[in-house]
Amino acid sequence: MGTNGPCSIHRKVEYTAVKFEILSGKSAIMAVNAVEQVTEQVPADDFEALEQKIYRTIEMYKAARQAQAAAERDVQRVRQQLEERDQQLVALRREAVQLKKEREEIRGRVEKMLEQIESIAEERAS
Repeated sequence: MGTNGPCSIHRKVEYTAVKFEILSGKSAIMAVNAVEQVTEQVPADDFEALEQKIYRTIEMYKAARQAQAAAERDVQRVRQQLEERDQQLVALRREAVQLKKEREEIRGRVEKMLEQIESIAEERAS
């Protein structure tokens, strides 16, 4: 096919599409010129197929951006939940330490009472 083959046309369209995204003012003219060149070089059926591919690509890009935005929201939500869980874990650890201290205190008090009961029982037995 020579220089007018599908590969060279694809490169021109891709290049002008990128330029259009980067330079919004002047490149709009470049994009129109690229389309005009393509229509002159490519039969109508090939151009329509290319046009459909471009539209599908645009739709896929939009879907990918939406999916990315949703994923970013999910990541933010999960990070927030993880932070809340970390705070709960810290609180539960503090509570566990406090409960262990209270248990040891109560154990000591019960042992004292049992010792006093034993001493009373021994005094009565003697």
